[in-house]
Amino acid sequence: MSLAGRRYLAALVVGCTLASGVVPTAVLAQAGGEIADKRSDLDDLKKRIRELQQEMSRTEANRSGAAKAVADSEREVSRAQRRALQLERERAEAETRLVALEQAQRDVEGRIAARREELAEWLRRHYVNGAADSVAPLLSARDPNQLARDAYYLEHLGRARLTLLEEMRADLRDTEQRAQEIVARRDRLATLEADQRAQRAQLEASLVQRKDALAALSKQLQTQKREVATLREDEQRLARVIDTLVKRAREAAAREAARRQAEQRAAERRAAEERAAAARAAAQAQASAGRAPAPASRAPAPTPKRVEPVVGEVRNSAGATPTGVRFAQLRGQLRFPVRGELVGRFGAPRAEGGTTWKGVFIRAGTGADVRAVAGGEVVYSDWLRGYGNLIIVDHGGDYLSVYGNNDALLKEVGDAVAGGDAIASVGTSGGGGESGLYFELRHQGRPLDPMQWVRLN
Repeated sequence: MSLAGRRYLAALVVGCTLASGVVPTAVLAQAGGEIADKRSDLDDLKKRIRELQQEMSRTEANRSGAAKAVADSEREVSRAQRRALQLERERAEAETRLVALEQAQRDVEGRIAARREELAEWLRRHYVNGAADSVAPLLSARDPNQLARDAYYLEHLGRARLTLLEEMRADLRDTEQRAQEIVARRDRLATLEADQRAQRAQLEASLVQRKDALAALSKQLQTQKREVATLREDEQRLARVIDTLVKRAREAAAREAARRQAEQRAAERRAAEERAAAARAAAQAQASAGRAPAPASRAPAPTPKRVEPVVGEVRNSAGATPTGVRFAQLRGQLRFPVRGELVGRFGAPRAEGGTTWKGVFIRAGTGADVRAVAGGEVVYSDWLRGYGNLIIVDHGGDYLSVYGNNDALLKEVGDAVAGGDAIASVGTSGGGGESGLYFELRHQGRPLDPMQWVRLN
């Protein structure tokens, strides 16, 4: 028999005994002892509830700290991923620059080779002919005018040869500098990429640990709440039993005083009063015996978790939109930001209750690109409670598009985006537990039905 059943039967027996008036002194003593015991139990229950509430306060504080740590970690992972993408762009630009430097290097080496051949040919002529090819004709000239012209030409020839040598020296210096720049750029990119990979791995490991800690604290808090609820029910039930016992003990004491006064009355009336009291006691005992104890309440069966219905499948994600067209003119021409299963209908009650859908949820794999539905400017890019890593794009005319629960935010506040640009990646941030994208459209702050603006396929 359960503890509640034993308590109920004990209270019923005490009540019936007190009502019959049999052995009142012993019954009162027993009732008083039971009341004291139950009050002691009630005090213990209240003490345990206070201790649990203090533990819950500490657990709630730790849970809030863990939730903040998870939010900070998700922000850091987003920044790390955005930095990784920036490094990837820098690497591509550096590779392009390296290709250009290598081409320039080849061009310079070609010029150097051509100039070397030219110098080699001049040296061969100079070796074969000696000074005859330049100075001898000058000295053999008899006409002063011809002599001046020859000297002028000879001077220009010397300058051209000197220029050729200087250009070769400059090309050789440029070749050496470019080779050093190529090596330095490759080393810097390799170092940056290695550091970025190590930092991201560390951040992701920290995020996993913090999420596990948050889940453990949430589970502990739920267990403590259930225990407090059970203890409060026991407290209320025990308090009702104590009140009943006290009331019946007082009634029994009053009946005992009345009985003693009746004994002092005339002897001729005592027998009649005792017979009447006995008859009443028998009737009450019979009536009490005929009443069955109230069945113990059963704990309600757990309500199965409701699952949001799938209302469609998105096969094509957002792409480029016409330039120079106002957002309001794109109604019915947009596409959803990511491919996947479309969950929930705008304005319908949500499965978990308490609110209605202000947008839609698209189930998609973690890491998939989230694309802007149209061109605009990023006005929010940060973590927000309930929405995780959130990004909002302003399309002008008081129209906004909202993208939540992302793994990483690829754009920052102030960035201009075009329709179809990747602005985030799909994730589970915000505590939803399911990989996908939460998407809203708003005008002047009021939510709009996305199905009236976006084509499903």
